[in-house]
Amino acid sequence: MTNLTKHQIYDLLNRPGALWLVGVDLSLVNLTGANLQGANLSEADLHNTDLSGADLSGADLIGASLIGADLRHADLSDANLSGSDLREANLSGADLVRANLIGADLNHADLSGVKYDKQTSWPLGFDPGEAGDNPE
Repeated sequence: MTNLTKHQIYDLLNRPGALWLVGVDLSLVNLTGANLQGANLSEADLHNTDLSGADLSGADLIGASLIGADLRHADLSDANLSGSDLREANLSGADLVRANLIGADLNHADLSGVKYDKQTSWPLGFDPGEAGDNPE
């Protein structure tokens, strides 16, 4: 994992275009409302990161660690979260329309009020209806 300073993170988030943050350590960082649309965050360490209200639409989060992350009302539409670790993450109100969650670990994640559709891909054996989720 690569560690970044607060200044480097601020600089990255204010550059035009999609970000390439493969394997970066952003744990415990406040990224509330950040524009991470289309970013490549595969294998990134985002545990306990505040991503509430962030735009992660179309982002690549394959194998990312999102343990305990705050993803309330985040836009994860079209995001690839396959193999990601979302244990104890707060996804309430998140947009998961067309998101790929195959192989993701959703144990103890809060999925209340999430938006999803028929194209949302869930982990094997996961039933969003039993989790109290709301399709779009």
